[in-house]
Amino acid sequence: MKQNVGPREQLFRIGVGSLALAGAALLPKLRGWRWLVGAWGLANLASGLTRYCPSNQLTGIDNTQGNELVHFDESLQGFRGRIGQRLNELQHRIGAARDRLDAPGRSRS
Repeated sequence: MKQNVGPREQLFRIGVGSLALAGAALLPKLRGWRWLVGAWGLANLASGLTRYCPSNQLTGIDNTQGNELVHFDESLQGFRGRIGQRLNELQHRIGAARDRLDAPGRSRS
């Protein structure tokens, strides 16, 4: 299993998953929704701890580099690879990639 969850996404998933599990266990007002919130929290917690997410793999997202908001895997064949390449280029053009913001001579404002 190849890791596709980056460090920032990992922290987010662990935090959200823990909150959802705690909410499902402690909030009686959720009633019938407790199992759904608990399962969602458990899935987020598991994907955060293993750094692998099946939905990221299906959509071609690979955030392990951490230099973009969302990194799409351009090595995929066909439609997903072409779309991934275009979305990565778009992020660089609009300045959503960190390496562009951290470039020498460019200040954050």
